[in-house]
Amino acid sequence: MNKKLFESWFAKLGKAWEEKDPQTLPSLFAREFEYYETPFGKPYTTKEGLIKLWEEVPTSQKDIKFDFDILSISKNTAVARWHASFTRIKQNKKAVLDGIFLVKLNDKGLATLFRQWWVAKE
Repeated sequence: MNKKLFESWFAKLGKAWEEKDPQTLPSLFAREFEYYETPFGKPYTTKEGLIKLWEEVPTSQKDIKFDFDILSISKNTAVARWHASFTRIKQNKKAVLDGIFLVKLNDKGLATLFRQWWVAKE
């Protein structure tokens, strides 16, 4: 896998977040996948589950900004450091997140594994 493929994938994920578009998310994932929202949580394994998870974003966040840097690529796996900021609508508080993604793509450029870790400052 090449860097451009992973850059495109991460950029699409970020765009879905910034544009508050949960319906875009399933197009980034293979038919069978594991999506870990947190390191110790149970993975999401259906596209319907992903949409439901991300449906909270449009009503809870505004002024979303997202960026990433790819740290490593090995075969079909990439590790990226990501940064995001947004305002929590209900509390009117700014949140800044710094995290790591680990993503595996299949030969069609769709994710079969998504793991993330982050810390937040508000």
